[in-house]
Amino acid sequence: MPENEEYSLSVGRGDALMMYATSSGSYTIRLHFRLDGPIVQDAMQRALDKTAKRYPYFCVTLKKNERELYYERNDAPVALLHTDEMITLGTKETNGHIWAVSFNDDNLYLNFFHGRADGTGIYFLAGTLLYYYFHEVYGLNDSTGIRTLETPITKEEAADPYDALPLIDLSKFQRPPVPEALNMMESLGLKRGEGKGYIRKLSIPEDVMVPFIRENDATPGILVCVLMARAIERVLPDHTLPIVNSYVINSRPMLNARESFHNATERAALDFSDSIKKLPLDMQCTAYRGKTILQSDEDMVRNRAAASASISQMVLNLPDFDSKVQAARRAMGGFFKSSSYVVSYVGRWAYPKLGEHILEFWTETPIGEFPLLELSAVNGNVYISMLQAYCEDVYYEAFKKELEENGITYEEHGMKPIQVPEIRF
Repeated sequence: MPENEEYSLSVGRGDALMMYATSSGSYTIRLHFRLDGPIVQDAMQRALDKTAKRYPYFCVTLKKNERELYYERNDAPVALLHTDEMITLGTKETNGHIWAVSFNDDNLYLNFFHGRADGTGIYFLAGTLLYYYFHEVYGLNDSTGIRTLETPITKEEAADPYDALPLIDLSKFQRPPVPEALNMMESLGLKRGEGKGYIRKLSIPEDVMVPFIRENDATPGILVCVLMARAIERVLPDHTLPIVNSYVINSRPMLNARESFHNATERAALDFSDSIKKLPLDMQCTAYRGKTILQSDEDMVRNRAAASASISQMVLNLPDFDSKVQAARRAMGGFFKSSSYVVSYVGRWAYPKLGEHILEFWTETPIGEFPLLELSAVNGNVYISMLQAYCEDVYYEAFKKELEENGITYEEHGMKPIQVPEIRF
């Protein structure tokens, strides 16, 4: 690992809260790419070796002692596993690493510890891996925008932007009360299924999606936020608690940290209020888009991020591991209770030449009380992963009904158990 590159093996403010709050679970993520041909293992191994060398700050082992979580350098090879089953990070199977690559036939999986990076950070890694693989298999030479071995690691790339934010005096800080949101599981008496939950998949052609969102003043993410709220209203027309959508915001642009690999997200809270639900779809999208723009204002995001960073620092300053976990869970409790569902859309795949060889692209994460809808877009399609803890399809069917009644054609890709990796300290 180059000595002149600045990065930290400690847990930063941007990563700490969720890491400690979920330390008894598997805070991991799995990106699933279906490529345009069976994966050539030797070529993928060489691509992986080069990718690991480019990202030394990811080549670490997660450790725990009585006081804290921390990282140690790991010079062992990053594992390439021939399987599409769930794997376990931080073990002998994965050489102790916090990430690994697995594959079967034309399916490629990037398994990663979410505490080290968010979706945007992991996408950088995925772009490098696929570039080196397609370079060897197809002769692809266009590395525009892709981090390669020739791309230096910058301070901005390695730094946690939340570590640079001014700390506030928490004794004088009062968060506004967070109203409890409708719980989709409890409202129908649904129970958690086995394992980590279930993922239902559908895709929408961009030549269908793009004209529709233009006509309705939306984006792919905003449209899914609105349609899911309408679907819940369809299932539970007599609900009393509000339907509140947490829409994930990438805070990097507002924090002047576009290149950072660390977790850097905030939340836009979108309430499907009585006044909004009476509007036609296009005006509902306008309302949600306006709410998102307001909550994405740079000053607002920086203020929220400074509060989050200060709470994280308070947690990090606690004297032992158990105290950190308890404090982090208390701090995160409001978010869990104030969300009916979450929508996350990183954006259209940033590397078009790589995208030509990607037939499908799905995101899997572990799931809690509320469903999560993950969006990705590549090679002419928008892919929607609906992740939920229960196996019943009542909300999924209502979401499909919203698509159908608005003339949005789609293709279903089935349901499977969520297979995100486990992780061991």
